[in-house]
Amino acid sequence: MAESDLSPSAKTSRGTSLSPAFVRRVLFLVGVGIVLVVAWQLIDVMLLVFGAILVAVLLRALGDPIHKLTPLNEGLSLLAAGLLIISLLSAAGWLFGATVAEQVQDLLESLPQSAEELQARLVELPLPADFMAQVQTFDLASARQAAGPIQNILGRVGGYAMTVAGAVTNLVVVIFAGIYLAISPRSSRDGLLSLVPAGPREPMCHAMNVTGVALRRWLLGQFASMTIVGVLTWIGVSIIGLPSPVALGLFAAIAAFVPIVGPVVSVIPAIMLALQDGPMMVVWTILVYIIVQQVESNLTYPLIQKKAVALPPALTLFAVLGFGVLFGPLGVIFAAPLLVVLFVMVKILYIRNTLGDAAEVPGEKAADAP
Repeated sequence: MAESDLSPSAKTSRGTSLSPAFVRRVLFLVGVGIVLVVAWQLIDVMLLVFGAILVAVLLRALGDPIHKLTPLNEGLSLLAAGLLIISLLSAAGWLFGATVAEQVQDLLESLPQSAEELQARLVELPLPADFMAQVQTFDLASARQAAGPIQNILGRVGGYAMTVAGAVTNLVVVIFAGIYLAISPRSSRDGLLSLVPAGPREPMCHAMNVTGVALRRWLLGQFASMTIVGVLTWIGVSIIGLPSPVALGLFAAIAAFVPIVGPVVSVIPAIMLALQDGPMMVVWTILVYIIVQQVESNLTYPLIQKKAVALPPALTLFAVLGFGVLFGPLGVIFAAPLLVVLFVMVKILYIRNTLGDAAEVPGEKAADAP
């Protein structure tokens, strides 16, 4: 067949299939695929990197105002911010440490210490008749015999000690990595941007700056919300006369960092503690936690997060579930801040720059300010 008999599309196909540009595109796509596979295999490390970024954002959120309001340079301002955090934690430990330790001990002693005691308390509750029949006829001896292998597994203290040691090591690494990122955030950002092609580099840089501001505002707002939840829980359980109010308030504040899941988890020890005072105390305890969460969800949290990133509650719930399935416990813990990053990136890079639609992002003006 003569060269002239080939159609233009066939000529183009034959000419471009072996061209250097086509080979470069294929190699680029293969490289991107390899990077994604490696990143997925190192997902735990990537989440720890994200944790370090949150530490850096917190340090910069405290250090930048110190730098603006005092003659200290950036390095000394970050040092002052770190010392401020340490001082606050030390003061809290000194003021409440003994009380919390005593009340935590009381809490542990007040919880059901045996299956018989738990069974006796459950019988007192107004539960369905079929469930109560199963509770009363539950064979504790058979349960203990069947639990023998489980007790042997739980007796391997060394494995748990290694797990705790690994968690502490990861926490130390995250803190120090966050300090290094806080010292030189621009160089870290520019190093990452150097991997992006020149065309989208400027929009990506802008999106990263806005994301940093959004994370900072979300993080400060979240800590304020956690404090309010802890104080309200402390006051509420004190009013109804539940033991260990400081310990319960502290646990509720820490659990509030994880949306949706945290409030549910925080009420469990309170209910177990209320069982010793009968069904009415359980009802009052649940009512206190419902009131606290309603106040936090409908009043304080919207006001605090108004100038940060207003995450839709349904989207937050799906993020917690999705990241939890994909990434495990770390995914649940970091679900909300990860959603903040995705929320801002999608609005700027996709909705605005790709689709051409208007998308307002809180904190964008602050990110563009010098």
